[in-house]
Amino acid sequence: MTEVQIPSESIAKVDLLLGQATMLTADRWDDLAALIHEAMGISLLMAATHPSSRPVDVPGLARLTVLECVENALREVHTWDLALAADLPDLARLRVLLADVRRELDSTVGRRG
Repeated sequence: MTEVQIPSESIAKVDLLLGQATMLTADRWDDLAALIHEAMGISLLMAATHPSSRPVDVPGLARLTVLECVENALREVHTWDLALAADLPDLARLRVLLADVRRELDSTVGRRG
């Protein structure tokens, strides 16, 4: 059986994206911000536990909206092999959180315009 490699660079990218989303929601005290902060906590722990050996950058990060940060993070997490759950026990929770946040942001954006 082949061991699944931990996607350290991808984890670092998710951490950067959720860090930006956290900064963009720092002035909010609602359930949506709490979900983003929880997802950020999970990605921070993953990044600290499995650091990337190379610097990671997300081009245009400072220009992304909260929704774009969450969508990009969710897209990145969906590329991870579910067999990683043994090494990344919060993987399933992170996927659910990001999907919930995206759905909530989609409905909020839809109501506004």
